[in-house]
Amino acid sequence: MTDKVKEAAALGARRLDNDEPAEGIKPETWFSVPIWARKVVNFERHNAHLLDVTAQLEKETQSVTRSNVGGWHSVSNLHIDDRLSEIRQVIGRTCVECARHMAFDFTKADLIFQEMWINKNGPGDFNKAHVHPNAVLSGSYYVNVPAESGNIEFFDPVRERVMSLYPIKKRTKTNSQALEYRCANGLLIIFPSWLQHGVQPNRSNDYRVSIAFNMGYRPKPPR
Repeated sequence: MTDKVKEAAALGARRLDNDEPAEGIKPETWFSVPIWARKVVNFERHNAHLLDVTAQLEKETQSVTRSNVGGWHSVSNLHIDDRLSEIRQVIGRTCVECARHMAFDFTKADLIFQEMWINKNGPGDFNKAHVHPNAVLSGSYYVNVPAESGNIEFFDPVRERVMSLYPIKKRTKTNSQALEYRCANGLLIIFPSWLQHGVQPNRSNDYRVSIAFNMGYRPKPPR
């Protein structure tokens, strides 16, 4: 080994020993999962109307069962119900911006609503961990979220990571196996449909009401 190589090796060792910060070397971040959260403008007006629509739909239709354990789950075609046209437009416009961030090619396909439905969870009701197959983006808009009525949880999509557990000082974005978003009235959360998620049990004495949706795409005909 030449003197210059030895010097470079020694310098590198000194840098690792002495100059690196206590929190470690900052990595590049690949295979990241985007989650978008925004507060809808004038959500109080939207939510008052949506609670009225929820009451109407409960009288008109029976509950269906999907990921919900207990509670009332509407039919899934509310994206074609004119009573929800305003919130549908808000959700649709936001999803277009999310798709742009994901480099969705709007010259080749249109982003479209596949499904939209209402969840109403009473005390003790919850939603099991699940994904939304054959969709691009999914999300929830929160209409009525009493304190302790259950947050949405997201789970690490890298299942193999459970094979390499190690002691940690605190939870961070690079070591968490699950995270939860504190839900609130007027909050809109959007995420990739393949991301596993669930809703915690409602520990309140009131109803938790949200609107969930799936966005897909429709290829454009060739020119």
